[in-house]
Amino acid sequence: MREADWTKVLGWPGYRVYRHEIEEQAKTLKLWVRRKRGNRKLVCSGCGRKVSDAYDTYEREVRDLPCFEFRTTVVVELYRVRCPDCGVKTEKVPQLPSKAPFSKRFEEAVGLACESAAVRRVARQFGLSSSTVRAIDLRYLRRWAEGRRKPALTYQIADVSRGSCRLCHDPEMVRRDFPVLQRVVSRSAYPGGARPIANRRLIGGLSKYF
Repeated sequence: MREADWTKVLGWPGYRVYRHEIEEQAKTLKLWVRRKRGNRKLVCSGCGRKVSDAYDTYEREVRDLPCFEFRTTVVVELYRVRCPDCGVKTEKVPQLPSKAPFSKRFEEAVGLACESAAVRRVARQFGLSSSTVRAIDLRYLRRWAEGRRKPALTYQIADVSRGSCRLCHDPEMVRRDFPVLQRVVSRSAYPGGARPIANRRLIGGLSKYF
């Protein structure tokens, strides 16, 4: 396949593949990507301000969704920007929402898998440790909660492991109470690590069960 075809397969808006490497025995695919020509909209990751002054470039390697039977790794060329407010910062890239070595859609796939399976099972499925899966799942739930429209209804926070329930009108307090989720999905609350009710209704706080 040509690099232009790999760019279409990857599907990262504003980026193109300029090199690829396939290891048939190891079943791995590695793609090197950089910004397309004309795509120089740089955003500071610290404050979100648009900047035009690039400080330097570096490469970052992240794991993406598998391509057929091949485990896929993407090496992204990123910019460090010179922000007037924050100084030298890494640019903000939608496909890389955190400093973890995983793409956003990979973490979404892990988070969705955690809604119907135990953490240890998801860890075996993706070849990760259980602690890594829990960290990915928590980031996935945080992003979902921050991206949804804030309702005018009262948030209801439940600590299932302790059997208690309390009401909260402050969304900021809800975000601070994310450790509650760790208790909900912990093996002490549910043997095997499954989270039968720790889904989007739970984190949103609109269900009568949460």
